[in-house]
Amino acid sequence: MRRVATHRVYQVNTGDWLSFPVLELDEAGNVVRIYPLAEEISHTEWLPGMIFVSPFFIERKGSEPFSVFFHRLNQEVACLPVSSLFCRAYWLTSFNLSALEFTSESRIIAL
Repeated sequence: MRRVATHRVYQVNTGDWLSFPVLELDEAGNVVRIYPLAEEISHTEWLPGMIFVSPFFIERKGSEPFSVFFHRLNQEVACLPVSSLFCRAYWLTSFNLSALEFTSESRIIAL
């Protein structure tokens, strides 16, 4: 079991934004639990910025801005069957959280 915490999480399948959550991931990388970060928890990795929780693989297309990326993900999730239960976590590295925008160093890493 892997535990990570971050500034913000966006749940693609529900459209929910969460502030300062903890995510628990199983050995296969599936998200099994999300809960608020109420206190420091031992063996928890801190990943600054934002994590997306998605039932499908996500990637940035070329140098698309965040607004286009975000809109595209929401269109893709609308086409999924309701039974898509397993979700993976994707960390947006070097993301400008205050401007909600990618930087030239931004990457999307599957956790």
